[in-house]
Amino acid sequence: MNEEELEKGLATLEVLKAQISNLQTQIDALQRSIQEHTNAKETIEGYMKMENDEILVPIGAGVMISAKVQEKKGLITIGNELYTELPLEKILEKIEKRKKDLEDLQLKLSTDLKRLQENYAVLSAKVEQDYAKYIEERKNVQGP
Repeated sequence: MNEEELEKGLATLEVLKAQISNLQTQIDALQRSIQEHTNAKETIEGYMKMENDEILVPIGAGVMISAKVQEKKGLITIGNELYTELPLEKILEKIEKRKKDLEDLQLKLSTDLKRLQENYAVLSAKVEQDYAKYIEERKNVQGP
């Protein structure tokens, strides 16, 4: 066992640690997006049950405006800040599809994360053993 092999093992651990952190960040962002889709779905479902009701619509900066429920249509982004008007039923379908895609990706990333964590644990144990062996060899070379 030499110092170069130990350094290589430690460097690999650092790379794995960075990959684990990156994947966890991506999973957290996906979870927030999934929750946002769930909230949008619940809001639309509640809105669809209303008939000529007055609602308050938050527009930002702590401001709400009064609006009357009339149309059962909405705007949904189709990408690159472009929106299309669709019936709310179609918007719900699109939200469900997007949410499912996000959940599928989250599952894949969670599987990847678990694999990386397992690899990290195995390599970490090996590096610890190698380090102990390296220290023991150095003691034997230096003598009492």
